[in-house]
Amino acid sequence: MRFGKAAPVLLLLASPLLLSAAENIRLNPRLNFQSNNFQGMLITGDKMTEGAVKGIPNYIVFYSEQCYNSKRQARTTVDLYRKYRGRIHFVVLDFNYGWSAAQEKLVRKYFGGNIPQIVILDKNGEAVFDYTGETPEWVLEGWLDSILRKSPATPPSLDAEARPSRSGN
Repeated sequence: MRFGKAAPVLLLLASPLLLSAAENIRLNPRLNFQSNNFQGMLITGDKMTEGAVKGIPNYIVFYSEQCYNSKRQARTTVDLYRKYRGRIHFVVLDFNYGWSAAQEKLVRKYFGGNIPQIVILDKNGEAVFDYTGETPEWVLEGWLDSILRKSPATPPSLDAEARPSRSGN
């Protein structure tokens, strides 16, 4: 799904500040993966208005509730949260709601215009993975494990579709 660069600003002005980096995140139990209708926030949890933090790797997901791929990516995100809780900082940016000032900075810096989009930052805040489109869990696990190990090994790729981060890495 394509969003223009003005979409984040318009949504911010029109919506309450309800989301992002989180604890105790969980998938909305009412989601129908066969429908693109609004069914409420895909991911809920505590502290959903935080932005990225330095000193720990960050997993940032941009999505919209009416997108099939976003629904499946939300399920993957929650599964990854369960596996990496406490070791990776999760930031959830739902385009159906507004953002805190810290989250708006992430949208302006990283959002490429399409959803779902995943950005992974290393502990120094440098983007090491930036991909638009539904991303398999095993690919994301490879990147997260690599960052946590601080390994020079090359994490898995999505083949030619994987793109380098905007920071040139």
